Amino acid sequence: MLKKVVATAAIAALVAAAVAATLGGTASAKVAKTSPLCKTAGLGYGGPLSGGASFLGDDQSNWEKLFINSWNAGKAIPGVPKKLHRVKLTLANLGDSTLNAQKAATVAQKMVSFKNILGMVGFAGSNENLGGGPILDAAHLAYVSGSATLDTLATGTKGQKPLKYFFRVVPVNAIQAKTVPFMITHLKLKKGQKVLVVDDGEAYGIGLANDAQAIFKSHGLKVTRKSVKETDNNPGGSTGFAADIAPVALLGANTGFKFVYAPTQDAGDSQVFTNDLKTDGYNGPFMATDGSVDPTHFHTVGAYLSFFGPAITAINKKFESAYRKAYGASSASDPFGAPSFVATQMLATAISEECAAVHGKLWSNLKTARGAVAAKLKKVKLSTTILGFPVSFNKKDAFHGPASGATLFQIQAGGKYKELYAVK
Repeated sequence: MLKKVVATAAIAALVAAAVAATLGGTASAKVAKTSPLCKTAGLGYGGPLSGGASFLGDDQSNWEKLFINSWNAGKAIPGVPKKLHRVKLTLANLGDSTLNAQKAATVAQKMVSFKNILGMVGFAGSNENLGGGPILDAAHLAYVSGSATLDTLATGTKGQKPLKYFFRVVPVNAIQAKTVPFMITHLKLKKGQKVLVVDDGEAYGIGLANDAQAIFKSHGLKVTRKSVKETDNNPGGSTGFAADIAPVALLGANTGFKFVYAPTQDAGDSQVFTNDLKTDGYNGPFMATDGSVDPTHFHTVGAYLSFFGPAITAINKKFESAYRKAYGASSASDPFGAPSFVATQMLATAISEECAAVHGKLWSNLKTARGAVAAKLKKVKLSTTILGFPVSFNKKDAFHGPASGATLFQIQAGGKYKELYAVK
């Protein structure tokens, strides 16, 4: 009998040790009898809600709100199983990081202080994720971006640690850069011709510019590279950017360039740059990237734009209509926000599936509970979404898997964006 008791105790100890190991060594964590977070869970948003890119933050947070309202109301949502028990959601905190890494760190610190937040949509920009991500990582708080595209955010690189709790529902810069070979063919650029590449001085623009520059060089084009800090991160603000970009525009107009490629997160900066180029006599093609997909602030007729996702015409009509009714036609015409609906959906599904798995009894230790949701998030697979394709996270990087989805537009008279090409 004594031997049986001892053996039973030993087995119990092994089980306890295994549970502690599964929880990352937090053996002191306790299971709540009834977890309030499995009744109503909080989500956050982190992105630019002021400054030159505020349209982006407004659109993304509004799409997050649309999802939460639809989810809580029990409405049918593409990709959500009918039998899934939905944990009620609340948008607990909106963090304004203005595409600034330092402000993102402050936002992240506040975000983790909310005791009901189990996940965050954002950060919007790659630079913000580099600034605020490590703080969210330390708290085991999952954050899902609908627009951060820097190739190395999830994988890391020299001088940058991988962001462990970072996810995204959009493809990386290298996929968007695949629109560049199409442009080379479309514009009939020839070996030896000159191309001007101008990045925005931040992680986003530098990453895209690097990918594009490599493609230009592989086609035998001669690349001149410049860097000008965008308005939101320029010490002089919009005035500083205008002063800094003026000599670059003059160079572009008077040095025989056949193409100007300029990724930036500020659509207004692209407008200033193209205005200067035109004033200085440049009549050649100009191409911006997804940060400038904003018809209100960038409307230079003939300019090209690459984007990391589908055109707004591909978005589920029911939800596009609901968004339009709630937030207006201008915001609804911007394709930037809809991926954040899917980012919210991934988090909502993970929270609900985790609560179901533990029968509503999440660990009372907040860091452990957040980590459990993040672990579940890695396995979430949506059979379809409002974007028109399924979404899941692959093992190499956190984006929706297929190496496709990026689109190329050209601005028409009246500011309309005409789709020219999609990466297949």
